[in-house]
Parts: sequence; C-alpha cells; structure tokens
Amino acid sequence: MRSPRGKLRPSRTVALAMIGVLGGAVYFLAIVGLSVLLHAQEGTGWALALMIVPFASAVVAAVVLPAQRTRAWLRVMTAKHLFAHRYDYRAEWLRFTDTLGRPGLAPEPLESRVVKAIADIADSPGGLLLLPDGGEMLVKASWNCGVVAHGSTARLAGFLASGRIVELDALRADDADPDEAGAIPEWILSSPNTWAIVPLIHVDRLAGAVLLERPIIGRTLDWEDFDLLRVAGRQVASYLAEAQGQDALFEAQRFDEFNRRFAFIMHDIKNLVSQLSLLARNAERHADNPAFRVDMIATLNSSTARMNDLLARLSQHNKARPEDPRAIRIGSVVTSVAAAKRIAHPVIVTGDADLFAVADPARLEAALSHLVQNAIDASPASEPVTLTIRPEAHETAIEITDNGCGMTSDFLHGQLFRPFASTKNGGFGIGAYEARALIVAMGGRLSVRSEPGRGSCFKIILPAATGWAQERAA
Repeated sequence: MRSPRGKLRPSRTVALAMIGVLGGAVYFLAIVGLSVLLHAQEGTGWALALMIVPFASAVVAAVVLPAQRTRAWLRVMTAKHLFAHRYDYRAEWLRFTDTLGRPGLAPEPLESRVVKAIADIADSPGGLLLLPDGGEMLVKASWNCGVVAHGSTARLAGFLASGRIVELDALRADDADPDEAGAIPEWILSSPNTWAIVPLIHVDRLAGAVLLERPIIGRTLDWEDFDLLRVAGRQVASYLAEAQGQDALFEAQRFDEFNRRFAFIMHDIKNLVSQLSLLARNAERHADNPAFRVDMIATLNSSTARMNDLLARLSQHNKARPEDPRAIRIGSVVTSVAAAKRIAHPVIVTGDADLFAVADPARLEAALSHLVQNAIDASPASEPVTLTIRPEAHETAIEITDNGCGMTSDFLHGQLFRPFASTKNGGFGIGAYEARALIVAMGGRLSVRSEPGRGSCFKIILPAATGWAQERAA
C-alpha cells in the first residue's frame, strides 16, 4: 500500500511473506551452490556428502522454518527493523474486537476471551484474569496458563488502581522498590513465566487485571506496548462491566419475579384467611349441624391444599409449567368454585353447565376464584353473587355478577387492571390483574361493566370447543 506522501509501505503480512520468500530463495541457492561444489570434488566421501547434504537441508527446513519460535523471532525482527511502529494498529484492533465480540459456534466464556484478546496483542502464550472480590483479586478465568494462584492478593488491587501496567521483571531486580514489589503477591513474582500485569480500568475504577505469561521471544515493554495495552484494557473493562450489569439485571429480574409471585400469593392468602375467619365465626353457631360439619371439613381440606400449592408456587425450585388449554366442561369448574365460596356468601350458578370451552382448568379456577371473591367483598351479606354460563357465537362466556358498590368509570378504565390499585380498604389490588393475566394466557378475554351503586359484571370469554374435542373431554 502507499502512504499519502507516495512512499511504498507494504503491510506487515506482505513484508513477512517477502522475507520468507527471500530467505527461501537464499537458502535454496546456498544448497544448490554447495551441491555444485561437492559434485566437482572427487572421491567416495564427497559423493556420500553430495547425497546427505540435500536430505539434511530439507529436514532442517521442514523443522526449523515452521517452528513457532522462528515465526515469533521473524515478527519481532521485522517490526523492529522495517517499520516505524511495532504494531499494525488496524489489524490488531480488528483481531481484538473479533476475539471479544465474535465467539464463534462453540464460544468460550467472556472472561477467557478477555485474557486471549489482551495476550494476543503482546504475543503472550497465556494468562489469567483477576477480578476484585471482597478486597482481594481472585482468579476468575485462565487461558493457556499454568500459573497456580495461592496466597493473599489484598494489596494488589490498590497498587493497580492507578492504571499502571506492571513489568514483573523490573520488580524482580535487586534495585526494585520494595514497596512496589511487596504489593505483588509472591506466587506471581516467584513464577518465572509471569511477565506483565495489565490493569482493566472502567471509568477510573479498577474492574480487573490480566496477568500475562512471558512471550516465546522475550523482550521488555516499550511506550507502544503501554499505550496499546492501556487502551485495550479500558475496552475490555467496558465489556466486563456490561456483562456484570447484565448479570445484575438478571438477578434483579429474578427478585422482581419473586416479589411478583409473592404479591399474588399474599392476595390468595388474604382470601383464604377471610374464608377461614368466617368459617370459625359460623362454627360457634352451627357446630352441632351435621351438614355444616361436612362443609367445614371440605373447606378445611380445600384450604390446606391451596396453601400447599401456594408454598410450592413461591419456591424458586418450582419449575412446573401450566397445562396447555384443552376442551373442558365449564360447568364443573364453575360449580367447584361456587361450592367453595358458598360457605362464606350466597353464590348462584345459572345457565348451561354442559357447555365446553378450551381452557386450562387450574388457571380458569384461579381466575374465577379471584373474580368471585372480589364480587363477594363488594356485595352486601344478603345479596348473592351470580355465575352465568352462556354461549356466544363461537365462544363460551362466564359472567360474574354482583349487586355491590360498583366502580367509577375513571377507576374502571384507568386502574382496575393495574397491580396494587384497589377500591377496598386493605385490598392488595392483585385479584383482577392476575385474573386477566391468567385468562389471556389461555387465549381468552376479560371484559367488565360497572356503575357506582349498581354492581359489576365481569365476563370471561373463552374459545368454544369443537365437537370432537367435546367428545374426548366427555
């Protein structure tokens, strides 16, 4: 390639190739010249040498020239004597970003790629990634490195916080500053393979450090090494900070999911407590009634089962997935919910109980329980809550109607289905929100009509089941 001033400046790859071709040509000419010289000699010994020399030369070329040490020496000599700068910055940066950002089909962890990206710049064969953890610098990743960490690294973090790249050979010298040498852990200084430590600085904060092993061709670091490694260290630190931010976000999302699940469960517990409290009050008056005792035992068994289910849902180890919606007889679910609520409040079931719909029984029961309990809470004790099952075109509808206090238009359209919004004193504002989420997850819809002082009507609309699906569910 040509510089802006017109001077020919070949790339390092081309220069190395040219040197290789030139060296091969010189080597070939030397072998040919030696063979001609031997051929001109007389005697059995010279004839034998004439046969051995080409073979030995080919063996030497096959072993020495491809060797990693030979290639490393050629790169160092080429950069030192043919170019004004040690690095081809464009090539180095492309390789650096590819190592970090394009992990390939079988990606290594980001931490290992970080070490490789830094090590490749300095031709280091391996290294370690150290990250701050509880006042120490702990090894978090290794790439082709045989150095074993042991002992304290408490002083290392403070020493590296300035962003200075550390040459370990200088600290091993007899005239090294004892304070600086003392900040480096003994297990690093005592290893002859350790070469340099590159701090990873992110917004003036130490995000970690990369410990590099000694290159195959040993050398001291110069200003170009320091500048490039310092910039690469900052870039790497931003990758690590982003990854740590993603981990923190994921952890926050897990806590948010736990809190969300806990809010739903607290709402269910409140409903269970209300039901059990009413049962306890009625037991004082109707304990001698056999029918009441049967209902009481059934309610206690149902409440215990629901509490165990709530505990299972709250557990972080609960991996159970809801069932896929299927054709079910709607009347059985509606009747079951009405029977459980009827002990606390009058509940009437009307309509066609033999209708089928596509739903998950567990989620439909949970949604109905929330809506019926909300209707009970909004109704006077003497006013029943009515559940009506009716067909609508290609759908099946369940209406939950009460004659309670009703809701204003503003609350209905702005707050009803928002979590933690409630018209009841002490209410959690979760029931309607969770009920709609459960119904939508089954492919249904939830609508509502309400007027202050005239009650409310919630309508669950589910896809109607086809004829063959009804036969399978029957």
